[in-house]
Amino acid sequence: MRDTVDFGIDLGTTNSAIAVVEGGNVSVIKNNDGWDITPSAVWIPKEGRVHVGRQARDRVEHDPANATAEFKLEMGLADSRKTFANAGASLSPPQLSAEVLRSLRADAAHHTGTPPESAVITVPAAFALNQNKATIEAAELAGFTSACPLVQEPTAAAFAYGFQDATDRAYWMVFDFGGGTFDAALVSKRDGDLRVLNHAGDPFLGGKLIDWALIERLLVPAAAAELGLADMRRDNPQWRGNFAKLKRAAEDAKIHLSRRDQVEMMIDLNDANGNPLTLEHTLTRGELDAIAEPFYVRAINLCRDAIAEAALGPDDIDRLLLVGGVTLSPGLRERLADPRHGLGIELDVSLDPTTVVARGAAIFASTVRIPRSKTAPVPAGQFAVELSYEPSVTNLQPTVGGRVRGSSGAVSVSKSGSGSGSGSGMDFTGYTVTVNNPDGQPPFHSGAISLNAEGVFITDVALTPHTTSKFFVELTDPSGARCELTSNTLSITHGDVEFGGVRLAHSLGIQLAEQVFAPMLRKGATLPTSVREVFRTSAALHRSDADAAIRIPVIQGERSRADRNRGVGLLEIRPRDIRIDLPAGSEVEVTVEVDASSMVTVIADVPLVQAQFEAEINLDYIRAKDPEELRDILDEAEGRLAALRGFVADAGSADAERRLAKLDEERSVRTAREQVDASAVDNGAAATAEERLRDLQAELDDIADAVGLPGLVRDLRSALAEAEELVRQQGETADRQELAAIQSRADEAINAQDSVAVRGLIDRTGSLLFELERRSPDWSVKLFYTLQEMLRASGQAGPLIQEGHRAIAANDRQGLDAVNQRLYRLLPKDEQDKVVWLGRA
Repeated sequence: MRDTVDFGIDLGTTNSAIAVVEGGNVSVIKNNDGWDITPSAVWIPKEGRVHVGRQARDRVEHDPANATAEFKLEMGLADSRKTFANAGASLSPPQLSAEVLRSLRADAAHHTGTPPESAVITVPAAFALNQNKATIEAAELAGFTSACPLVQEPTAAAFAYGFQDATDRAYWMVFDFGGGTFDAALVSKRDGDLRVLNHAGDPFLGGKLIDWALIERLLVPAAAAELGLADMRRDNPQWRGNFAKLKRAAEDAKIHLSRRDQVEMMIDLNDANGNPLTLEHTLTRGELDAIAEPFYVRAINLCRDAIAEAALGPDDIDRLLLVGGVTLSPGLRERLADPRHGLGIELDVSLDPTTVVARGAAIFASTVRIPRSKTAPVPAGQFAVELSYEPSVTNLQPTVGGRVRGSSGAVSVSKSGSGSGSGSGMDFTGYTVTVNNPDGQPPFHSGAISLNAEGVFITDVALTPHTTSKFFVELTDPSGARCELTSNTLSITHGDVEFGGVRLAHSLGIQLAEQVFAPMLRKGATLPTSVREVFRTSAALHRSDADAAIRIPVIQGERSRADRNRGVGLLEIRPRDIRIDLPAGSEVEVTVEVDASSMVTVIADVPLVQAQFEAEINLDYIRAKDPEELRDILDEAEGRLAALRGFVADAGSADAERRLAKLDEERSVRTAREQVDASAVDNGAAATAEERLRDLQAELDDIADAVGLPGLVRDLRSALAEAEELVRQQGETADRQELAAIQSRADEAINAQDSVAVRGLIDRTGSLLFELERRSPDWSVKLFYTLQEMLRASGQAGPLIQEGHRAIAANDRQGLDAVNQRLYRLLPKDEQDKVVWLGRA
């Protein structure tokens, strides 16, 4: 039985692989085809028959109704499923991934004799919580009997390079450009300590995007011109077979162009009536590089950002470690080596980029102990030992501790020979253990180690350098008789590198009152970890107001504007949950916990009412946005971009001009448009489009902020001056406190040039002005005209509006209030909600 996990799996978009550490050495396990990699494809030709790997990958082209691939990009989307027509089956992305994992597990069983009970599985560093959760679900469905830890792909690659590199001090950057995702990791190696300093990445930037760009921008126009297929579009299901063939041809052409200057493509297609056609096209390396350039540029820009965030420059990085199939492209390698257009960092291709992640995952797995139950009953007449040790160390004399337990019916024997006690209350005085490694170089024997009364012992052991040493623990009773001891083995691997642990890939926190993201755990924190922070409510919550609520959105990301990050959960406190009213300024203690696989728990404590609330982090209902919604967002973004170009030209802001140039260089809008067009038939494209549009809107925010910050500051100061006057005239103590809090935050935001916070404070000041005006004698009239404007298009509102005008003419305040209440109820529910936000204490 293994003590450590030892198996590592790279669950990739295009290909997957499994590796294992045995005797301190790592090796990639070959599949039944004799390959190191297994295509991440599933073919189900009929009920009860499932094929995974090369054969399935071939069928994606020829039998798209019963085969599928690249489903990793849809992990975590509740509405994504693949229907297999012949089998009448419908599988989700986690179920499809489980088939790939099950195949790899079978390969491991063939290699070692038994299927592994656990494996470390890699995920992109840029994966969101729902995607990580879907990966864990896939491992459970695949039949692994113990929990499978997750580790980020670039971190695993760094482990693989660190394991075989003798350099004592260096900075590396992992450049992981795979089939569906891009990740970069900045790594420090110092005197045997390997530590990930920073991550950057894009969960939807991969070779798949380059394939589709080749198809949409080159092959489809060629088919229209040469074969007359003018109406062939990806979003039309009629052409699904043709696009499957074009996709395979694009992939194969990229592979050939890694070794040639050009490739002759001959693609068998069909016209609308099913008649065969052949598209012939000569694709050159230059054409491929021109189409791939925006994607290369985006990856390079992400690397530059990661280096800059770590307060380093490209000259400080010793080597660029290439990972992923896309890095085989000569054009990309030439660009990366160029200090002006790339990174100018020495390239390292000493390990196979297609298997290095699996190798690194296995190395990490050899440092992770398989969890064993500490409460399982011990069989009658036997003993068990719970061991405490580090499975991977850099010193040659590590410490091992343990505690021996007896069965419920076991009787201990004291030195005097009298029996005593049983079960957990046994007295182990007089018992001894030995810890032995007969195969060590030299063999190791600890000698007799006395247990204390509770069965605890501790000792140092000697390791054989640069290998895995396996030890056996033997128990002897006071009479010298050997006792049967279960779970009595341990393995410790000695190496020159100690790993600094898995890091949090995205900052986690909550959304504040000003729509500002308040990070509580920063990206890069070592996992597992937790943090507790105190916040205060910015307004009162009354038990009598059934529609009110304290809602605390839980956010994942790096943008200061909350809605430009991913929402992953919601803490909600309603009047029914509390025993007394919560005044403004009440403390709310928020605790965020993240486990070693990046899964999150968020809890809020409200000391005033002695109540605790756990966030609903429901990751099972996240869906791809509707194509029409995506198109609306795209249209809005394109409109904003066009307007901003004019503003930037007039403002002469160098920062804004630089940001615009970056958008153009990465072809962000064109890529987003292509993915939106494909979203109707491809959930992966919908997810890609949503991510692209979120990034695009955030970039447009930054451009607008660079141009408009002075104006925002003027608006905030004007609103504060108006609020000061109203507070002076009619303000209460709570109003003065709120105004003082806004003024304090305003000074901080203006000094920090934080336009997101400034904009949020303008909204918050507006809410204060609204509350002050509500108390004025003419408030009912103002409210009536506001509601009239909001309901202008509502046919139901006409009679009420006429009644309101009559009440104003008659100076009937009570009647007008009644009209306003009825008009208010005609508003959509989301416009009625009164939300009490939180402000940082």
